[in-house]
Amino acid sequence: MEQKVLAIFENVLSRKVAFNDELIESYILDSITAVDIVLEVQAEFGCAIPPTDVASVLKTPATLAAWIEENA
Repeated sequence: MEQKVLAIFENVLSRKVAFNDELIESYILDSITAVDIVLEVQAEFGCAIPPTDVASVLKTPATLAAWIEENA
């Protein structure tokens, strides 16, 4: 799961990130790229992140992986 999630971020952001990088707080992820990540997750895993949860789910690649494991 870790590698799949990191691959999604690398594809959307065109850069590598670490599994525990703070993406929003460090300004790596903005609202446009967040939407792109949400769409990639939906296409890859068949689950949609609720709009009210996007900021907390996309906090780090690790939080996204945990959310996918619980919701996919």
